[in-house]
Amino acid sequence: MDEIELARLASAQPAQPRLDYDPAPCACAPCSAYRACVSPMFLVVWGIVAVNYLPYVVWYPLRTASWSCCIVVFHALVGLLLASYLMTVFTDPGTVPPEWHRAVAADRRLAADHRYCTKSGLYRPLRSHYCSVTRRVVLNLDHFCPWVVNAVGFYNRKFFVLFLLYTLLSCSW
Repeated sequence: MDEIELARLASAQPAQPRLDYDPAPCACAPCSAYRACVSPMFLVVWGIVAVNYLPYVVWYPLRTASWSCCIVVFHALVGLLLASYLMTVFTDPGTVPPEWHRAVAADRRLAADHRYCTKSGLYRPLRSHYCSVTRRVVLNLDHFCPWVVNAVGFYNRKFFVLFLLYTLLSCSW
């Protein structure tokens, strides 16, 4: 390593790593039903589902056997859409476990292999990033999605992708 790289690494390392780390609570209110219910996006998503539901189910004039089959499939898709949406909203995306941070902060060799987050004062695992909306380090952060009022991370990415898939299928059905 040259001098510039060593200087950069030295400036990125804290003088005294935080050993008293407790996971930060989510900054966009507590991660609860209250947070989702006060967000206008929560109501917008439910409104979009209703706008797609009413013309297809209530106002559709034909009542045939094929229509009944289509309605059953449509209801299954809407049910899966809403279930995956709720799981995305209410599943914590994941944060750095306290034991992991303490182990890295205590060992200089491990600390040299991981990046130090200057905003949170913590060492970050690979592929984790600081979310400026929730004000915490999120594991495998993809983005903060205002539609689900949550960061999309390690633990809720599957539900987010399923939500997008079921939205596409139910709107195109």
